[in-house]
Amino acid sequence: MKVSVILCFFFAFYANPLLAQEKDSLTIALDEAVVTGTRIERQKNKIAASISTISRETIDRSGEINVLPLLTYQVPGFLLNDRSITGFGIGPGSGGNISIRGISGTPNNRVLVLIDGQPQFMGIFAHPIADAYSASDIERVEVQRGAASVLYGSNAMGGAINLITRKGTDEGWNGSVNVGYGSFRTFMGNAHVSFNQGKFHSMVAINRNSTTGFRNDAEDSFENTTGYLKMGYAISPGLSLSGDMQLADATYFQPGPTVAPLETDKREYLRGRAALSLRNDWGNVSGALLYFHNFGEHTFQTGFSSKDQNQGITFYQNLSVLPNQILTIGMDYKRYGGKAFNETLPPPARVGLGTQFTIHETDLYLQAQQELGEKISFNAGLRRVSNSQYGQKLLPGFGFAYRIKQNFTLKASSSKAFRSPSIVDLFLFPTSNESLRPEELWSHEAGFQTLILDNKLSLEMMAFMAKGSNLIQINPMITPSIGSNSGSFLNKGLESQFRFKTAESLQVIFNYAYVDVDENILFAPKHNLSLQTDLQLSKFSIVPSIQHISGLRNSLTETDKNENYTLINLKSMYSISHKINIYITGKNLLNTSYQLEKGFPMPGINVMTGIHLKF
Repeated sequence: MKVSVILCFFFAFYANPLLAQEKDSLTIALDEAVVTGTRIERQKNKIAASISTISRETIDRSGEINVLPLLTYQVPGFLLNDRSITGFGIGPGSGGNISIRGISGTPNNRVLVLIDGQPQFMGIFAHPIADAYSASDIERVEVQRGAASVLYGSNAMGGAINLITRKGTDEGWNGSVNVGYGSFRTFMGNAHVSFNQGKFHSMVAINRNSTTGFRNDAEDSFENTTGYLKMGYAISPGLSLSGDMQLADATYFQPGPTVAPLETDKREYLRGRAALSLRNDWGNVSGALLYFHNFGEHTFQTGFSSKDQNQGITFYQNLSVLPNQILTIGMDYKRYGGKAFNETLPPPARVGLGTQFTIHETDLYLQAQQELGEKISFNAGLRRVSNSQYGQKLLPGFGFAYRIKQNFTLKASSSKAFRSPSIVDLFLFPTSNESLRPEELWSHEAGFQTLILDNKLSLEMMAFMAKGSNLIQINPMITPSIGSNSGSFLNKGLESQFRFKTAESLQVIFNYAYVDVDENILFAPKHNLSLQTDLQLSKFSIVPSIQHISGLRNSLTETDKNENYTLINLKSMYSISHKINIYITGKNLLNTSYQLEKGFPMPGINVMTGIHLKF
């Protein structure tokens, strides 16, 4: 059932006379406060983990309807398989694969996506749903590069992407509308309205994106409608309650590879999410009680269908008992699973289909953060995992940050991460194996971050090594061909970021990542370089960007050549008034021909123009 009419009703109900909205400020600072890599707001230069942050203003100026594509130019070593004009799709042959430090997975289940610190993945295949992450719903993005399982649990092997949801901040009514139209009949539109009064805050948003697709040899159209609602109330100065919900309704035609193009592989999927949070901050004691529930219904024209769910509770408290020490004690409970169907398969291939499977996982964790004087911060943590399928597991992690000078910090850390076998790994199809153990990874990193040139230039550089073991893979040369914990990899590399800002008129961000892999791994380019400049000249803004990728394996066939390509994009904006902006965006202006996955060409040159209104 389509949800577009329901979402439009929600938005129409909320729309009222509106007032103006303030613009966020921009800063470059090593002491920026973050909540990822720790369960309490901490200065970035006191956290051993590598954290990248993306502000609401950056999200607004990107013009993206989905939050993931803009991470390409904000997070070093980040790669996204965004092979459509808009949208990613779902299931085999779709896009949306996320890679950090050369770690991804097929399906994409080795980078964890969180919403407000709560894990988000499909209950059967354990991968995130990329089309559900609308930019209008997000206030801020924090990305932990490297192992993050000690705090966040399963799937956080390559890293964790924490999407912090948006809420109204100014009193009264505020809102915005953004509408764009471009190549291949592509439409992108979103609108949001917020209302704040005293202790109460609320926001509602609706998004719509669609395209007829760019493939001439196959059907690759896409359409998606999402709606978002958030409300909250400050019960007291130290206690607040909030809740939010989201629906995403998408239809995608999977085009198939160029050697076997498809016209009728239609895939429809409805995803929903609801969450409640009770947060406390009483000085020396702070934390939260969080509940989340995700669900989805998928129907493929090929005969596959599924219903899945992923729900859980997170509870943690930060205790400041001893001087300069924060002790975090937490518990995570997850219950995920689902049921899949496909009557078109022959009976021997229907292993596990038609049966409801559920996995329970209860984790306890402890993290200690200790300040030694004004310069040294230590942290150490331990997570104990109890999984209903494979039993128990311990995950340690530790690190330090040493502030040699006010604007120069050395960092180093080591941590263990894991991925629990998913429902499809354990129970579905002939390759499943109920005896599978969790995948494991040890991550080690060291580097520095600094500010120079009167705090106009920030530099960050990290060297890392990630050693994966017990990877679940299927060897077709062995009979029977079932999944086994026989895979491994060793990724070593270097990632760096340079940010330059002068007043409000010029910003430059340059990322470079080098990854050396010892296996034939998809979505792990040897060189990943990006450069983006944001230049404001009176009422005009010009944002050129360039991305260069080389040494990318887009096929598991050893004889296939690596993919190398360069992309140039350009966005230009004109401010008619402080409430009205018009823009035009051109992507892949060199009309580069390239493939992130062999047989699936990426879009050529495409253009979009639109208008952004604030109320």
